[in-house]
Amino acid sequence: MSMQTNVDFQRGLVEARHAYDNRMLMNPDPSVIISSQVISAFWGKYLPLDPAVRGRDPCVWLQNILSLPKPPSEVLLLSLRALAMTRLGWVDKNEGLGLQGNQYYGRALQVAQKALYKEQARYDDELFAAGYVLTVYELFESTTPSIAGWNSHVTGLGQLIQARGPEKHKPSFARGCLEEFRTSAMIQGIQFRSSSFLNAGEWLTIPWQEAPKDVYQQLYDKGFALGALLEDIDQVGTIGSDTDITVLSNLLQRAAAIDRNLDDWYERIREESPHPLYWHVQPSAPCSRISSSSSSQIREPSRHSPFTFHTARLACIVVTSWALKLALSVNIALLCKSIISTHTSVRISGINDFDLRSQAHCLLPKHGDPHRMKLATNIMRSMPYTLNDNMGLWGPQKSLFALRVALAALRGHPGEDLKWCQRVYQELDARKGIRYAREIAKVESKWTFVRKDILPLSIRDAWANEVPAVEPPAPAATETSECTGERLLL
Repeated sequence: MSMQTNVDFQRGLVEARHAYDNRMLMNPDPSVIISSQVISAFWGKYLPLDPAVRGRDPCVWLQNILSLPKPPSEVLLLSLRALAMTRLGWVDKNEGLGLQGNQYYGRALQVAQKALYKEQARYDDELFAAGYVLTVYELFESTTPSIAGWNSHVTGLGQLIQARGPEKHKPSFARGCLEEFRTSAMIQGIQFRSSSFLNAGEWLTIPWQEAPKDVYQQLYDKGFALGALLEDIDQVGTIGSDTDITVLSNLLQRAAAIDRNLDDWYERIREESPHPLYWHVQPSAPCSRISSSSSSQIREPSRHSPFTFHTARLACIVVTSWALKLALSVNIALLCKSIISTHTSVRISGINDFDLRSQAHCLLPKHGDPHRMKLATNIMRSMPYTLNDNMGLWGPQKSLFALRVALAALRGHPGEDLKWCQRVYQELDARKGIRYAREIAKVESKWTFVRKDILPLSIRDAWANEVPAVEPPAPAATETSECTGERLLL
């Protein structure tokens, strides 16, 4: 491993070590047999309780780790103990067990740092797996008062993965860890509006040469494309009359292509499913409750009946697709408004400005307030299912991104829906022990998929000072109108 990559990856570990709970913690009791019992108990708490609800292979990466033919390496075992003990300590209200888990976390960081000084460290699959376990630990425990700790882990682990190269992730064990990490990397890219090396050609193909991508990984590919698009939108800066029309056209065409790809993906899984992907249930029906105790139940959105799904895994992937559509739709509306508001009438590289503005006029209503509200409320209506106590810790973990996108979109549209999203995020911290959620629940949080104050969910205010709109020409009778040719997801 190069010295720079080694240093970069260790930086995340060092930051985590400095930030983690450094109270006077008890030393782990070596007489306690925890390797199998505690980790096995964690497995039972982590996944949905009902095997039928789990679906097929809901957590391949963790299953692969727990099925290793030989005892795990020191760093992987310490990482597993840290995650298992802190989560079980929280679930069972056992402070001593949680403190022991914190101690194991500190030891795991030390061992990981030491291992990285070895030249062959990058090729150690178990070190890679341990790095992801520590990332999940940081998601739940949040050793900093913000998302910085989780972000440091994801960034550092990404550098290690990149140094390993795509060929190293073709075997099933490494590929399973990579596939799970891709979820975190995709979220980070959209959150910080940045591209990822995982969006490069070889990283999109080589790890799956021996086993094709499933529908989940295919969806994440579209998420990486969205992160790269957001980065390029920001690089344009303030769009004005002097902005190159070819740049604007390229951004809009890419955004529209991602939108079509998401629609095609959704339609494919809908057609291949023997059952409806989701359906309505009566409010407070058993399948929509967080638990059987009314005192601990997270209420459904007051204005919306909840959804239910055949499996937890299907629920999380469908809700993630809605979140990607929502994040993309907000930015398509931003692009369309910017294009319509510019004053240019030039033709460059065969692109006519009037045609581009006509396309923007056509796309804008499809990505306006009603469409985005539909996506946001669909996410909200899914939360009573995915956050149910019977979904274990896995359900809330997989719901964070989608709920976050809905919350960010609704911040420009204050009302009961926004309050509900904020309340659920607060309860994810208080009742589910996901400390990462504390920062996200803040209305003024700067981490969002859309630049602050750029475009609210309701676009009426954004048009207060717009120039008079130019009506697009009506399509010829023999042509298919682009305004009716696009298919919406919902």
